[in-house]
Amino acid sequence: MDIKDVKAIYKFLRETDITEFELEGADGKVRIKRGSVAPAMEAVEVKPQPQVGAPKDEKKETASEKARSENIRIVTSPMVGTFYRSPSPEAPAFVELGSIVKSSQTMCIIEAMKLMNEVESEYNGKVVSILVENGQPVEYGEPLFHIEVSK
Repeated sequence: MDIKDVKAIYKFLRETDITEFELEGADGKVRIKRGSVAPAMEAVEVKPQPQVGAPKDEKKETASEKARSENIRIVTSPMVGTFYRSPSPEAPAFVELGSIVKSSQTMCIIEAMKLMNEVESEYNGKVVSILVENGQPVEYGEPLFHIEVSK
């Protein structure tokens, strides 16, 4: 199997739902695996935690859950690498939970092959969750942050 065959398999897999593929032959073995993540523009449902002792009003919860999930956007990793929340170990993080971010604002760094790549927000809004720990390896398309977008 040569590189053309591997590229053809990769191109085919990109256009399908298949997340893992393995082919073994007399001349070698190829295994391709990709994460199954939601596209960056897709809304994510975030359910609020029920309060203990608070009366439940099903209609209000359903409406607020729907409104909140429509406002949540995902910032994903543009590459495989190592996730860093700050430019150096002693520097403060680019964003914290609850931070207000603007479009094009740097949110983190992904180190790939000794190059530091800044990941910028595509949205104006508030950081409602940070999904990756500092120094953790990340995959292409892996969710990094949830942002509640401003209207």
